[in-house]
Amino acid sequence: MKIQSLWHYPIKSLLGEALNKLDLNERGVVGDRHFAIADDQGKFGSGKNTRRFRRIDNLLSLRAVSDDGVVSIGFPDGCLVDVNSEKINHDLSEFLGQPVTVVPERSIPHFDDGPVHLLLSSEVARLQNLTPSAQIDERRFRPNIILDAPQHMTDDDLVGRILKIGDVQLEVTHKTERCRMVTIAQDDLKFEPDILRPIARDFDVKFGVYAKVVQSGPVAVGQKVRVT
Repeated sequence: MKIQSLWHYPIKSLLGEALNKLDLNERGVVGDRHFAIADDQGKFGSGKNTRRFRRIDNLLSLRAVSDDGVVSIGFPDGCLVDVNSEKINHDLSEFLGQPVTVVPERSIPHFDDGPVHLLLSSEVARLQNLTPSAQIDERRFRPNIILDAPQHMTDDDLVGRILKIGDVQLEVTHKTERCRMVTIAQDDLKFEPDILRPIARDFDVKFGVYAKVVQSGPVAVGQKVRVT
């Protein structure tokens, strides 16, 4: 296998960035989900309601971008606002229709689950074959690493294995449980409610895998991946 593409999301639940290189440490992808948008109860904006998260609509209309360590939020009108700007919370509250604040990560990571999220190209192709009328796109699943994998490979083949990418080692721990987030419109992707049906029926509501970092270091697009 080799790395097909890389993504990070400087702010949880906002659109992210495709990059040619990522740095990984024991926490996960450096800079990934370092910030979140919190409501007036301190819950983090998400596509679902849980003990820690609250569903806030229109988050995927916003884009998080980073430039030399500075994180900004891109609004649909093209305006970019630094997260450290005095007006960012006002602008976000106006756009989202409720009081919110941008908060940095503290003692508890902003991750939904595992620190590094991976997708296999083979599983993406399988899902597309099961839903030929839907627009299946890696962006819907918010991965960090997409692996160009042999057609026969499945997520089950990776769970419990070690992935070696140069000096980096990732231990694949478990599969990723899915929710309505994968159906939501974003960028040029339309609302696709039918995507969850085959994920529930043929993938047991799980699509993609989570991994933890065993050995830190950089990874890059095109780099070879060994499974041990």
